[in-house]
Amino acid sequence: MTAVVAVDLGKTGCRVRVSATGSCDGTGSCDGTGPGAPGLAEVGGVDAAVSAIVRALEPTRVEPDAVRVVVVGAAGAEAAPAARDELGRRLAERFPDADVAVTSDAVTAHAGALGGSAGTVLAVGTGAVAVAVAENGAFRQVDGWGPWLGDEGSGAWIGREGLRAVLRAHDGRGPATCLTELARARFGEPSMLPQAVAADGTVARTCASFAPDVIAAAESKDPVAERLVRRTAAAWLELVDAADPDRSGPIAVVGGLAGASALVTAWRALLPGGCRVAEARGDALDGGGLLARRDDLPHEARVKWWRRGAAGRDNIGPDAADAAARGAVPASSAAAGDVDLLATEQVRPELDDLDQRTPGQLVDTLLAAETVVPDALAAASSALSEAVDRAARALDRGGRLIYVGAGTPGRLAALDAAECPPTFGVEPDRVVAVLAGGGEAAGRAVEGAEDDAAAGARDLAALEPTSRDLVVGISASGRTPYMLAALDAARAAGAGTVAVVNNPGSLARAHADVTVELLTGPEVVSGSTRLKAGTAQKIALNVLSTGAMVRHGKTYGAWMVDVVASNEKLRRRARRILREAAGVDDAGAARLLEQAGWSTKVALVAALAGTDVAAARERLAEAHGRVREAVRR
Repeated sequence: MTAVVAVDLGKTGCRVRVSATGSCDGTGSCDGTGPGAPGLAEVGGVDAAVSAIVRALEPTRVEPDAVRVVVVGAAGAEAAPAARDELGRRLAERFPDADVAVTSDAVTAHAGALGGSAGTVLAVGTGAVAVAVAENGAFRQVDGWGPWLGDEGSGAWIGREGLRAVLRAHDGRGPATCLTELARARFGEPSMLPQAVAADGTVARTCASFAPDVIAAAESKDPVAERLVRRTAAAWLELVDAADPDRSGPIAVVGGLAGASALVTAWRALLPGGCRVAEARGDALDGGGLLARRDDLPHEARVKWWRRGAAGRDNIGPDAADAAARGAVPASSAAAGDVDLLATEQVRPELDDLDQRTPGQLVDTLLAAETVVPDALAAASSALSEAVDRAARALDRGGRLIYVGAGTPGRLAALDAAECPPTFGVEPDRVVAVLAGGGEAAGRAVEGAEDDAAAGARDLAALEPTSRDLVVGISASGRTPYMLAALDAARAAGAGTVAVVNNPGSLARAHADVTVELLTGPEVVSGSTRLKAGTAQKIALNVLSTGAMVRHGKTYGAWMVDVVASNEKLRRRARRILREAAGVDDAGAARLLEQAGWSTKVALVAALAGTDVAAARERLAEAHGRVREAVRR
C-alpha cells in the first residue's frame, strides 16, 4: 500500500489530500481539514505547522509508513527558509519511507491553478500574494509580507480597513456606514473592537472574518464598503502588474476571495485590454499532487526536497503518474474512473452491525451522518459562488440554466427546475432539467441510462445549447458517462459548464469549467448516494438556482417579488410584500396590484418610486427587471 500526501497549510486552515491506495481504508483519494498555523516565520511556527498537518490527516487514517511522498505548501515558507527546512526534517522523521517536499503555499497554488504551466496567479485569502512563473523557471513573488507590512487586498486587509472605517464613524472622523451594525453583530460594541479583534491572538484571521461582511455591504451599495472594494481591486491590479509587467501569460485568481464576484468584477474592469484571465484549473492540493508526481514543472526550483528519490516514483503508481503527466485529469483523480475506489462507495467499518440496530439507533446513525453536509458545502463555497455568478450571467444574457443528471441527481435537478417558475416568475424554458432515461426517469429508475454516453450527448444537443447557456452536470461519482458526454456536448457548443460531484479529483474536472466538490464521504449504506450525498446536492442546487435568481433581479431584498400570483395564497403574499417593502396599507396594495395586473414587481416599483403603473413598467424595462435599479431611476 502506498500513498501520496498533498498539504495546503494556511494561516486560517490546513487541508490535506491523501491519494493512491492505502488511504481512507482503501479509497483512491480522500481529504482532511483542520485549523491552520500562524506561519512558519512566527515564534513556534514549525511546531504549530506539524500539529496542524497531523490533525488534518487524522480523518484520513493513513499510516505513516504507507506514505511515499509528502508535498507541503506552507504559508511563510518563502520568507523563513530555516523554518521551512526544520519543517521538512520533522516531516521526514514522521514519514520514514517518504520523499518530503516543502515550498510556499503560493507555489502549490500556482501549480494547481494553471495545471503546472507558466503564468501569473493571484492568491487572495487571509493573506495576499501574486506569483509569476515563466517557462524557464524564472520566479517572481509580489507581497505576501504578512498582515502588518503587506498582504494588501487580502481578507485580513479588507476586514481591517472595514473595521477602521467603523471606528472612524464611531469617532465622528468618517462617514456613517452599515459596517458599524455588521461589526457590532460580529464583535460587539465598536468601543470594544480592539480587545475583540485581539482576543485570541490571531488578529489576521479575526480581521479576515469580517471581509465577507464588507463585500456584502458593498453589494448593498454602502458607499464606504464600495470604496473599499474599489481599493481592493486596485491593489489586486498592482500585484499582478508587479509580478508580470509584460503580461506575458494567463492570469488566474485563487483563494478564499476568488469567489467574491464583486471583487473579481471590479478587478476585471481595471485590467487593460489583452490580459488573458484564465479560470483556475485546480487548487493548492492539486498543485501539491502535481509536484509530487512530476519533476519537470517550472516550479521545481522553489521546492526543497528531503530524501528525494529514496521512495522512487515508480512506487507512487505509474498509471497515476502517467495520467498526471499527460494532463488528462488532476493527479489525485487518476484512479477515479474505478468506481470501487470512490470515497462514496466505501464501507464504514464501524457500521458492520447496522442491520442489527434498533429503529432509534438507526435514526441516530442516519442523522449523525447528515451532520457532515454543512461542512462539505462550506468547503465548496468558493466553487459554488463561481457557479452562481456564471448562472446569473447566463440568465442576464438571455440564456438558460440547464441541469443534466442520472438517477437521484437527475430527479433532484428536475425538482429544482420545476420550482423556479412559480417561485421566481421565470419562464419554464429558462431552467431545464435533462434526465438520463427521459421524462419517465423522474418517477422511477431507468436501469442502464446513466451509462449511455451517446444519449447524454444527443439529449443535450437536442436543446441546441449556445454560448449564452450554462450547463450543470450532477453526479455523485463524478464519472457518470451520460453526464460527462452531455458536458462535452455543451462545451462543443460554446456553453459554460459546471459539475457538482461528491468525490475528490473526479473525472468531471476535465469536462467542466467549474467543479463543485461536495465531499460527504462514505454513506451509511455503502454506495447509496441518495443519502447525505443527495442531501448536499439538493442544497447545492437550491443555492445555485436561488443565488442566480437573486443576482438576476428576481427578488427585492428577501422579498419574492417575481412570484406569479396565481392563487389566493400568492395574492395575499403579494399584498404583504407591498405592505412590508413599501409601507402601503392593504387596500392600497390591492389597488396597485390590480392596476398592475397582479405583477408584484410593477406594483412595488410604482409604490416605492411614487409613480403610476405605466411609468413603473418603463422603469423596470430600462433596469432589466431589477426593482432597486428601477426605483433609483
